[in-house]
Amino acid sequence: MKFEECMKELDDITTRLESGKLTLDESVDLYSKGIKLCAECSAKLNEIKGKIALLEESEQGLSEKQIEVE
Repeated sequence: MKFEECMKELDDITTRLESGKLTLDESVDLYSKGIKLCAECSAKLNEIKGKIALLEESEQGLSEKQIEVE
């Protein structure tokens, strides 16, 4: 899933949770899904951060390295 799609889904989950119209089970399920999406977004941001750092190093005349994503 693309970063923007994750953020949109997180926004939708937040709106639904804040509505107060969900059952407790629905709220817990959505909260759990939101936590997983947050982790996915964080991983994507860390990956991009690594790529940007490599590009900056490359711009400074240093050799470009292969990054490994955990």
